[in-house]
Amino acid sequence: MPNDEVTSQKEENAYEVITYADDVAFNYTLPGEEEEQTIEHELTLVWEDTLEKFIEAYGTDKPYSVRSFRREKDQKFFIDRIEGETEDLIDEVQEEIANKMKFGFEFSGQLHNDD
Repeated sequence: MPNDEVTSQKEENAYEVITYADDVAFNYTLPGEEEEQTIEHELTLVWEDTLEKFIEAYGTDKPYSVRSFRREKDQKFFIDRIEGETEDLIDEVQEEIANKMKFGFEFSGQLHNDD
């Protein structure tokens, strides 16, 4: 028969991470244009406070996920992975915006030198 007390002690000592998805907008304006443009992406974010604070901030309708880890090392690895994915997406969006900016300028130079 399982020992409920031991199980609850393990759960109390677990390292928890609260994550949620949110739409993030990256705003930019191309050279020569006045209208601001937006690129939107859904990101998974880590909530760094308590679940109670999350519910205070977003209410009960915002979906979230709570993951428990037995070791702090596993928790840190998970957080690093989520943050790495976020950084990768930000880099992709910055590159996309840079390419749009680059082609927004009128090109007036040589592509290569035939000399």
